[in-house]
Amino acid sequence: MCMKVLITGADGFLGSNTARYLKEKGHDVTSFTQDVRRNLPYERFDCLYHFAAFVGGRKGIDNNKWLITENIEIDRITFKWADEFCKKIIYPSSCAAYPTYLQEAPNTPMHEEQFGNSKTFDLYGLAKLVAESMLRTLDIPVHVMRPFSIYGPGQSMDYPLPAIIERAKEGECSVWGSGTQTRDWVYIDDALKIFEYLLHKEESTTVNIASGKAITFKEVAEIVYKLVHGVTIPVKTQTNEPEGAGHRVGSTERMGSLGISCDTPLEYGVRKMIQWSQE
Repeated sequence: MCMKVLITGADGFLGSNTARYLKEKGHDVTSFTQDVRRNLPYERFDCLYHFAAFVGGRKGIDNNKWLITENIEIDRITFKWADEFCKKIIYPSSCAAYPTYLQEAPNTPMHEEQFGNSKTFDLYGLAKLVAESMLRTLDIPVHVMRPFSIYGPGQSMDYPLPAIIERAKEGECSVWGSGTQTRDWVYIDDALKIFEYLLHKEESTTVNIASGKAITFKEVAEIVYKLVHGVTIPVKTQTNEPEGAGHRVGSTERMGSLGISCDTPLEYGVRKMIQWSQE
């Protein structure tokens, strides 16, 4: 069934890919790239995908003390508008909103029900925590997605994987911090299928967007360098750069109960990104 959809932040990585994918699936998509604090349309939609936010990678998050207030204001205005003009909201929260103690525990998958009032790792995660609390007050169905490390062709150099690929192309195999930090890497195509799946789901739900596999940054750098050059070399650690959270991996139990999964191998996704970067 064709849905009338508004996508905020439609010029970003997730927003632009979601707009493209939903159009390919036959939906009526409005890509909104203006400032949502002033310009949201007086028009009704079946669903809002709300991607608009201030982001910018590890340094951007750490160096912007106003990030939380800016994002909370964006969300407050958008949610109030959506409660009147939309039948449902699909909102990308973040694994960063999980409690800090879970983000520092090796090999400990984060479950959706472990979400709460505990301290988050950074201001970006705190803003997402506040947003989820606001969403619970609305009168329309809400689907909250908690994405882990989504990656793919076209992603900004502000994010780890594109930066690792670019350094590898220049002959350098390196990572920020110790390299022992783990992430749950999700290829964009897997995420998009779930985004569209939730469009057809009526009852509110909260679900991780995760593969359930924890892979260190060192392992990622080794994979990237071998795909670029055909050999492996020791990984250089840039310990003067931000370490970030120690460990982030998502439980896939709830995804499994919904019949959805993120199964694309990291090597396949990285190869696609390398090919795109060479075009």
